[in-house]
Amino acid sequence: MQKSKRNLCPICKKNTVSTSLVKRCKFCYYKRKGIASMAKENHCVDCGAHIGIHAKRCRVCYYKKQGAQGKIASRAFNDGKVSAASHVTESLASYEEAEKQWDRSIGRMKARQKSIPKKPKGRERVVVVPDIHAPFHEPDMLAHICETEGPKCAKAVAVGDISDSYAFSTFTQYERVSFSEEWASVTQVIDALSRSFHEVEIVIGNHDARLEKRLRERLTSDMVDAIRYMTGGLLCPLTALAKQYPNVTIARHETPSGHQIDWFTTDGDVWIGHPEKFSTIPGGALRKLEDWLLDNEISLGLETYKLIVMGHTHQLSKIPWRGNQLLVECGCLCKTQGYQTRPRIGGRPQKRGYVWYEKDDGKVDLNSVGMHWFDVETT
Repeated sequence: MQKSKRNLCPICKKNTVSTSLVKRCKFCYYKRKGIASMAKENHCVDCGAHIGIHAKRCRVCYYKKQGAQGKIASRAFNDGKVSAASHVTESLASYEEAEKQWDRSIGRMKARQKSIPKKPKGRERVVVVPDIHAPFHEPDMLAHICETEGPKCAKAVAVGDISDSYAFSTFTQYERVSFSEEWASVTQVIDALSRSFHEVEIVIGNHDARLEKRLRERLTSDMVDAIRYMTGGLLCPLTALAKQYPNVTIARHETPSGHQIDWFTTDGDVWIGHPEKFSTIPGGALRKLEDWLLDNEISLGLETYKLIVMGHTHQLSKIPWRGNQLLVECGCLCKTQGYQTRPRIGGRPQKRGYVWYEKDDGKVDLNSVGMHWFDVETT
């Protein structure tokens, strides 16, 4: 059977697009929107093929330079050219394949560091890594956080939805992604964070908890208990994965009644969490969250927090609040997904970025709270 031809962008006639219905490639799209940093293209130094912005060579030229042949080369290449398919639709059989894709995204050719990074000296800095939704994430953006913030931060807090858990979604699915493929990508993400930061804390998001929800919906309580006995009490794959890394922990807040909460964490006078709340009104979800925290202060054993950082909304915002509070939405690192392109419109476009803060003597400095917005980077 003859292979179908790849679809080219109708505008530039050189970059590939997913289907013939797409009006323009991502580079032409960002050029049209006037976002210069995202519109710039990077080319292989050897053959001129389009590659990630941090890479030096395409997959073909890299393996040629390394002398790779046979099975690895045949899986990596398509007729001597880089496959136009994204890493989401390209089958990943193992973590090793996901790691190779990560290396290509960041242009890394040296062996990866295996030891835990040392804690930076000086003022304590914490970076909040927003919703990643692997394997639908932007590797270049995650690489930027790891390379830029890793040497400066004592800790990274991943604020939930590291995994998309697409295979367990009850919504209409517009892509085909198996759990094994997704988990190879998630493992690579956790591995990258573990190797880049001295300490990593993971907040569990609603997507991360999808498997547990499906199990509790479809199995009897005795069946769920049997699975917990076999897994050491765990129903969340991300929680099990974190146990394999000595510097990675899962958020744990114990209430006065003895309940364990993993969807938020606290850091002194800082609250960081992934509540399932959204609003089409800018800042609306943040204000609802702050009211909820005040109402449940006693029952959940909470304090009054100067800085509140919220994931889940995929928005970026900073709102000075009351006398001395700052409310923050921390963005996301994921691509636009199929469901967001459907005719049922609503919501606001997601903002890709992240935030950080610094502390003096255990107290947050609100003037140190910073924000990086990838979508409006300047060249």
